[in-house]
Amino acid sequence: MSSSEQSPFVPSLKNVLFATDFSPCSQAALPHLRAIAECYGSTIHAVHVLAPEPMLSVPLDMPRELDAEQDVAQVAMETFLAGKPFGDVAYTATVMRGPLWEVLAAFIEEKRIDLVALGTHGRRGLKKLVLGSVAEQIFRLARCPVLTVNPHTVTEGIANARIATILFATDFSSGSQRALPYAESLVRANSARLILLHAVTPVVRVMSADFGAGQPTMELSRELSDEAMAAAREQMAVMSSCQEIRELAPEIIVEGGEAADTILSIAKNKQADLIVMGAHRTSGSLITSHLPWATASAVVCEAHCPVLTVRS
Repeated sequence: MSSSEQSPFVPSLKNVLFATDFSPCSQAALPHLRAIAECYGSTIHAVHVLAPEPMLSVPLDMPRELDAEQDVAQVAMETFLAGKPFGDVAYTATVMRGPLWEVLAAFIEEKRIDLVALGTHGRRGLKKLVLGSVAEQIFRLARCPVLTVNPHTVTEGIANARIATILFATDFSSGSQRALPYAESLVRANSARLILLHAVTPVVRVMSADFGAGQPTMELSRELSDEAMAAAREQMAVMSSCQEIRELAPEIIVEGGEAADTILSIAKNKQADLIVMGAHRTSGSLITSHLPWATASAVVCEAHCPVLTVRS
């Protein structure tokens, strides 16, 4: 069977993991998570992970303290659930102990999780991106898509479980190709408007293991910039020409500017309810970098709406 004859990938979001520490940042994800779960008939799996038992060289009477910590966490979970945070959506609730990512990774595998949802601290200062240690681990390591919600996220309108406008940011990479079916599926499930966006960055970066955060850049000449814009429009036309996307009558935007700033600006101006994007590590060599981890992290930290990232 040729690639053109293969059935298109249709995302399933039947099992959704909600990683929570019961903080306001964590609970900010709830209305957005619920909106998606209601569309797909998902089961939400709420999980709280306690730190592993301390490694002590001198035996101490620790089990009683550990039991007390477990009891406090169980009460916190019961109190959380008493507020009916998931509405009528089916759910399970689990409190576990162990190294955070090891516990969550095993749970994702066991329950065949299709999506992880979590809240982030959403801070960025001195060009250092900070999602919070928990969110950072999940964001970078989860193989399934991750829905992140930061404290800047607007929740008005989402109370009606409606996602009206979805912005899909693409760099035409394998990560973007893997993310596109999720955007398409969410548009159909919500009868939403689709916006396709590509940002043509004004510089090329020399990416090398020898460089840290201050990687050298070279500004594109006007001629090269025009060529990059023309090539991007052509690629966007090809991507949007397939029947599945064409049926959605997307708005297509190709704009020059730094990737993260452009995505954030367009999302806000178009009042997007959700940003969908691929996320990948950049490899070496001279490249125009649109959606490396730093860009995805910046969007996740500062977006006014939830961000769904899909790893390449």
